Amino acid sequence: MTAVEKPPHVDPVRMLHIPDADLLAEFDAPDLRTLRARLAARNVSPAADTLRWAGWAAGRPAGDKVIAEARRLLNAPVDFLDPAHGRSGLYGFHYLHWAQPLTRAAALTGDDRYPVRFAEITLDWYASREKVRGEWPGLDVVWYTLGVAGRCQVFIEALHVLGGNPALPDEAVAAMARTLLGGARWLAEEHDAFRHGNWQLAGCSVLAQIAAFLPELPESPLWSEIAIARLREHLELDVYADGGHYERAPSYHTMCLGALQLAAVAGECALGWDLADHPRLAAMHDWLLAMTAPPGWVPPFNDSHLVASGEHLLRGHHLLGRPEYKAAALRWVAPERIAEVLSWLPPRPGRGDPLAEFEAAPSMPPNAEPAAHRGLLPHSKFVVQRSGSSEDAAYAAVNCGPLIEHELESHSHRTVLDLVLAANGEPLLWEAGGPDSYDDPGYYDWYRAPLAHSGVLLPGHELADEHDADVLVAAALPTADILVAEHHGYPARHRRTLVLVRGERPYWVLTDAVTEPFRVLLHGIRPWVPVPGGHRSDGGPGLLVLPGQPERARAVDLGTGRTTTPGPGGARTGQLYGLGLDCPAGAASTVLVPLRTPTEPLPDVSEVDGPGGAVLVRRGRFADLVGPNHLVRTTGGNPVAAVSWGARDIQHAGRALLGAGRGLRTADIRWSADGADAEVECTARTALRLAVAPQGNRRAAAVLVNDVRLEPRCADGVVSLVLPAAGRWRVRIERSV
Repeated sequence: MTAVEKPPHVDPVRMLHIPDADLLAEFDAPDLRTLRARLAARNVSPAADTLRWAGWAAGRPAGDKVIAEARRLLNAPVDFLDPAHGRSGLYGFHYLHWAQPLTRAAALTGDDRYPVRFAEITLDWYASREKVRGEWPGLDVVWYTLGVAGRCQVFIEALHVLGGNPALPDEAVAAMARTLLGGARWLAEEHDAFRHGNWQLAGCSVLAQIAAFLPELPESPLWSEIAIARLREHLELDVYADGGHYERAPSYHTMCLGALQLAAVAGECALGWDLADHPRLAAMHDWLLAMTAPPGWVPPFNDSHLVASGEHLLRGHHLLGRPEYKAAALRWVAPERIAEVLSWLPPRPGRGDPLAEFEAAPSMPPNAEPAAHRGLLPHSKFVVQRSGSSEDAAYAAVNCGPLIEHELESHSHRTVLDLVLAANGEPLLWEAGGPDSYDDPGYYDWYRAPLAHSGVLLPGHELADEHDADVLVAAALPTADILVAEHHGYPARHRRTLVLVRGERPYWVLTDAVTEPFRVLLHGIRPWVPVPGGHRSDGGPGLLVLPGQPERARAVDLGTGRTTTPGPGGARTGQLYGLGLDCPAGAASTVLVPLRTPTEPLPDVSEVDGPGGAVLVRRGRFADLVGPNHLVRTTGGNPVAAVSWGARDIQHAGRALLGAGRGLRTADIRWSADGADAEVECTARTALRLAVAPQGNRRAAAVLVNDVRLEPRCADGVVSLVLPAAGRWRVRIERSV
C-alpha cells in the first residue's frame, strides 16, 4: 500500500522533542511556572468551552453521567502499546478522546483526583509515542492527521480547564504544550496543498482551533492562514453544490460539518475571518435537513452510522440564524439537550448567551409545515420522496451515486440504487451502514457487500467499481413522487422505478427491469412472515411486500445481519432481516405498503396485461393503475388523477385523459367538480391536450397557464394548448356548468 499522506516529516526538534528553551521562547515566558500562569490568566476560550458547559451541567444528569465515566477511569489500566486495541482501534486509542471525562469531571467537581489521573495518562502516552507500531502500512499511529488533530483537541480542553490547577504537574503541562506546538507545525506542513477527504478538513479545523487558542504564538497567524485556505478549498471542492459531502456517507458529512462549525466559531471569535459566510456551509446544513426522515434521522448510507440531525442543525442556527434550523431543533431535540448543546458554545461577538439568543430568535410560524425536500439532490445523487411532513409520513431515500475514493479506503459500499423506506415513525427497509470498528471481520463480507442493501443482485456477477446511476426522472408531484434511474454496473443494465403514491394511505410501487434473471433484495428490521400473495413485517408498524406477479417472484430467506437502528434515546444495535425475490429476465413490480398494525386490512394487488410490469392496487375507495410510465387513480370507476413520467398518451376506458408532444417530461392532473388542475414539466415547446373532465364531453369555460387566462380551445371535452418553452407550468381548466 502506498503512503496515504505525505512522506514522514516529523522534525525531531521542532515537533517531536521540543527543548524547554524553545518551548518557553515560543510563549515568551522565562519559566514553565510563568507559562502556566499566562495560560490560566488569559480570557481565551476554545470553540467548545468546557467551563461554560460545566457551569450549566453541575448537578444535572448530564454532569452526573460524566462524573461516573471519570470515576471508572481513575483506576482503569491503560496500555498504549497493546495490539489488542485492534488494527484500527489502536490508532483511535491514541486520539485520547476517551480520557476527556477526567477533564470535565474536574471542571464539575474541583476534585484533584481527576487532574492527577489525567496527568498520569498524558505522561504515559507521551512516553509511548516512539514505541507504538501500527498495522496500517505507511500510516504512523501518532503522526497522522486524525491522530494529531484528535489529541490536540483533547489537550486544548485540558489546558483551558486544568492549566492553572496545581494538582496538574508541570511535566504534564509541558507535554501538552509541546504536543500542541509540534502538532500545529506538523499539520501546517502536512496540509500545504488541497487534497480530498475528511482527514484534511478535520485536521485544518483543529489547526484553526489551535491558532485561536494560542494567539500569542508567533506561528499562530500562519496556522490561521493555512487553515482558512484549506477549509475554503474544501467547501469549494469537497462539498457538492447541493451541500452533500464528497464521500457520500451521512455520518462523515456531519463529522465534516461539525469540524467546520467549530472552525467557524473559532474564526469569528479569535482569528478575524468569517467562515459562516461561505454559501456551501449553509448548503451543508440544507443537505442534512433535506435528507432527514420525519423522525429526525438520516439513513446510514455507505459507511455511515445513524445520524440524528437536530443537534447539528441547532449549531447551524447558532451560526446562521435560519428559522428552519430552529424549527428542526425544536422538533427533534429535547429542551434540556438544546440547553446543553448551546452551553458548550461561547457567545458570538456582540451577542448574548447562546440559549437566550436561540429562544429569542424567530422560528417557523406555529402552524406552518416545514418545506421538506422532495426529489433529487443532483450533485451528491440521493433522491428523497415524502408523502408529507408529519412524523408518521412515508419517506424514501435512494442512493444513486458513485463509489468515491478516500485517503485510506473508500467509504462507499458496493451497491447502487439501494433504498431506505420509513413510515409511521419507523424504518421499514434499512441499510447495514458502517460497523462500530473497521476491524470488524464482517466489514467486507457484510457491511460493504451488495447483500446488505435493498438493491438488486445479478447472480454470478460482481458490481463494477464504476456504477454511477443515471437519474432519468426525479419528480415530486401532488399525486406521486417518481424516480426512474438506471446503471450499467452489471453486464446487464438495471433500471429501477420507484413510485410513491401519495395521499392519506401512501404506498410504493417498485419496478426493476433487467435483461437477465435477477434478485430483488429487501432488508427490514423485523422478521418477514408470509401472507397471501407476499410477505409482511412481523409486528408493526411494518411493511407489506406484494409482488405484482407472485408466481414469478420466488421468495428467498436471506438470513440476518447486523445493523444499527433508531431507538428511544438514540441508536441501538439491531438485525437486518433479508427477503429476496428471484425474478426472471424482464420487468418485475413489487408493491410496498406501510402498515400501522399487523391486523390492518391488506390491499388487493393484481397484474394488468401489457408490457412493463403494470399493477392494479385497490385500497380503500381508490384503485390505482401503476404502469411503467404513468399512473391513473380512479374512484367508483372514474379517474380522479393521472400522472405521467414519460407517457405522452394516457387513456382510460377509451377516453383520452392526456396527450402531449415529445417535450413532455412529467405531468400530474387532478379532476374535481370544478374542472382540472395540472402541473406539467416539459423540456421544450410542447403541445398539450387535457380532458376537461374524466367522463362526458364537458366544455371548458376558461384555461389558465401560470394564472394567465387564455381563450379555451376545446373539442369533444378535450382542451388543446401549447406550452411555449421548457419549464414547469401550472394549468387550470375551469369547466362550464
